[in-house]
Amino acid sequence: MRGRTASDFDWRDAAAYAPLLGADRSLFAWEWLRRDSRYGAAAVRALSRGYDDAHGDIGPGEFGLVAFEPPHLPVPRARPMWTAEKLPFVLQASAGGSKMDADVFPLDLLRGFITLACAPGIERLLLSDGFRSIRIDARGTSLLSRPVRLQYELTGIASAKPQLLTLRRFIALASNGEFSRSLHPPDPRAERHILLLRTWDALLAGEDQRTIAAELLSDRAAATRWRVNSPSLRSQVQRLVRNARAMAAGGLWDMLL
Repeated sequence: MRGRTASDFDWRDAAAYAPLLGADRSLFAWEWLRRDSRYGAAAVRALSRGYDDAHGDIGPGEFGLVAFEPPHLPVPRARPMWTAEKLPFVLQASAGGSKMDADVFPLDLLRGFITLACAPGIERLLLSDGFRSIRIDARGTSLLSRPVRLQYELTGIASAKPQLLTLRRFIALASNGEFSRSLHPPDPRAERHILLLRTWDALLAGEDQRTIAAELLSDRAAATRWRVNSPSLRSQVQRLVRNARAMAAGGLWDMLL
């Protein structure tokens, strides 16, 4: 397994970025993280050995993940599992044995969406179709046992709001077997997020601002003296470059809030 290189991201190919139009913000964060050379190197080292954190290497928690996800996986193939410390939408729960009724964890119904990371005393659950995701940390009886009932833990006011949304999303998924479109609406800024990703990929490929502006904004940038004759275009591409660099430098974490 190898890490990502600039040549892996064809910033001119708009179709390659199209799946992100239906992705939630946590998956945009993944697209930024997998472009991080430091993450790529750490993930490749760990995954090539078959474990996530050992022998003093950088662990996945350093990057806000429960486990390393292969950096070559794009949306919708990737299943990044963010930690509760980075993602406020992680719902805390305790699991216990139960009689078989309408309240039990619907393992068979959700099996196609499940990624489970097990550690002593806790199971970290990701439910995802590649575009939308739900995260639950459960303690107690294994979610793979049956029947199991979850008891949800909500605290505070501000802290409870994102977790309550996760609970509503989980109940809808568990009840209907599919993600609720109304509870997982498309990100209204998806096109802007994609534009920033393409700008960063162009910068990684060594492109200059004129080339980026001509490809992503307007062919007026290809004209002679474009900086003078199209000052608004120059300002737009400068802003794109500045914001893309800020995202790569750590702004990606805001995508998880």
